[in-house]
Amino acid sequence: MNIPLNISPREKKFLAGGGVIVFLILIFHLATWYRDIRISTREYVETKRITLQRQLSKITEKEDILKNLEVVSVEMEELEKGLLSGDKPPVAAAEIQRILKSIASSFGIDIKSERALNPVDNGLYLGVPVEIGFTASNAELKDMLLAIRTSPLLLTITEMKVRVTNIDNPMDVYTTLTVKGFMKKSQTKEGDTKGG
Repeated sequence: MNIPLNISPREKKFLAGGGVIVFLILIFHLATWYRDIRISTREYVETKRITLQRQLSKITEKEDILKNLEVVSVEMEELEKGLLSGDKPPVAAAEIQRILKSIASSFGIDIKSERALNPVDNGLYLGVPVEIGFTASNAELKDMLLAIRTSPLLLTITEMKVRVTNIDNPMDVYTTLTVKGFMKKSQTKEGDTKGG
């Protein structure tokens, strides 16, 4: 089946031009596709290189990390020596009260009031606050505060109220201190953290 095609020179030029345009469009799409593949490959290789560098640096820093961990562990052991030894908050509160009485008596201060407050959840540790009240001179109060701060136990003063006992002669002040010590939570039972 031969069908003679009569294509004029003008139509041949039009078809040839269309073919060139289709060819150029194909070349453009192939070049764009090739460029995109190169860019994505380069980005993938760069990402992998950065990841490998980070992993390599972590491996090389392992020794430093282990040394730091050892130092922190020693510091934690040292700090935990300052924790209260009681296994329940009331026992720990009694320990704080005993220590505060001992500090106060060393400066000739008589504690007039004392009471254990409800324990406070401090994350890994349980805070055991105790409130005491006493009358002392400014110098004795300063000495007592310093002694509490330098105590072998980890004690913090969370609240302090000072009231002059004699306005005409303001030598002595009545002080109410709330002192908090800490104990490991694992030493307590669930019910002990709720009551005081």
